[in-house]
Amino acid sequence: MTAPEARASLAILHLTNQSGDPDRLYFSEGITEVLANALTGVRALRVASLGSTLPYRGRSPAPGEVAGALGVAFVLDGGVRRFGQQVRITLRLSKSDGTAAWSTEVDRKMDDFPPLLPDLGRQILAALAVEPLPAERPALERPPTANALALDAWLRGRHTAGQIRRSSQEFAKQMYADALSFDPDLALAHAGTADCHALLFSYWDSSRENLDAADAASARAVALAPEVAETHVSRGAALALLKRYDEADREFQTALDLKPNLFEARYQYARSCRAAGRFPEAARLFEEACALRPEDYATPSLLASVYASLGRNEEAITIQRTALQLTERWLKLNPDDERALYLGAGALSALGDTGRAREWAKRAVAMEPDDSAVLYNVACVYSQLGLRDSAIDLLEQALRSGFGHWEWIEHDSDLDPLRKDPRFQALRPGTATTG
Repeated sequence: MTAPEARASLAILHLTNQSGDPDRLYFSEGITEVLANALTGVRALRVASLGSTLPYRGRSPAPGEVAGALGVAFVLDGGVRRFGQQVRITLRLSKSDGTAAWSTEVDRKMDDFPPLLPDLGRQILAALAVEPLPAERPALERPPTANALALDAWLRGRHTAGQIRRSSQEFAKQMYADALSFDPDLALAHAGTADCHALLFSYWDSSRENLDAADAASARAVALAPEVAETHVSRGAALALLKRYDEADREFQTALDLKPNLFEARYQYARSCRAAGRFPEAARLFEEACALRPEDYATPSLLASVYASLGRNEEAITIQRTALQLTERWLKLNPDDERALYLGAGALSALGDTGRAREWAKRAVAMEPDDSAVLYNVACVYSQLGLRDSAIDLLEQALRSGFGHWEWIEHDSDLDPLRKDPRFQALRPGTATTG
């Protein structure tokens, strides 16, 4: 069956945390993501990425402002309030001219809240006059879990897991474990656990234990919820680390068949292709990921590196300009994001702004001096700046700190200036990609 063209378009503003407690932000943000991810799976509806609505967070913009900026016909906003064991959620769907299309305010006890989430998704689709395909219904009709305690712990883990730091991944992993203690069959908590172990293996602890845990947890996630695209993305990422690239390809393709507009599927598929040295495929997938999430600063940085590996140098410079603009915009909202700083430093280096490149790289290392993800990426910047000894010093530190993704080192064009250096050539035997 041919997928229908999008009949409607929607931007979802981040639901406001109306609890009066900043520690409840994870809950309102998590509910926003659950609704957005469910609606993204409907091919007849185009949903603007949540990242594109971040500039409106904490504001009350007119629907027309958002609709005009993001090119959508409808805007959904609202808020979530948790007080004791009660939850109140308010949602408003507006047309681009500001007129109301639908609204609801619902109070539930926390124990009765999880089944409300798919019901809200169905109501929004009905208000938009959008009908999901039969194959899309199973993922829409069941909540992540029916257990309120499991839902709460999973949302805490999900909120933290987006931060690419070792401490964040360790905390998220514990939250997923808590969720699974309440609901052992929560497939997305198994998938999240796999993702945490995969990141820990790649950047901070290249032990066989992390690799095996990513393998087992991702396989369990797919077994529990084969209709959920995100479980296949986690499985594909784990298989890629195991260098089982053909199997990883099948998992990523399954995820895309289930949810063609899932950014993470294309992004992780692209990373897998890059790790395997399949640069043309990686370029195409990174390009598609950029189109799905045009506000994301990290993806164009990775695409530029792949273009450089393919000898497409003019395109690499062009996309680095885009990456830098997006990074500068992100840093205005998040000035202490070391990942934005080191990727931005790479863009500055490629564009010839060596002074700012060194400044941003040094700031990133000062924030997280022992983090191997930071050390590796700043080593890439120093390599491009011609600081070979400093670059290799940082690579050595990164490997000692647990960086385990040797395939990434092998295929990263940023490190090409180092490859003939005897110190660089001596690095490989010291890696521990298999624990």
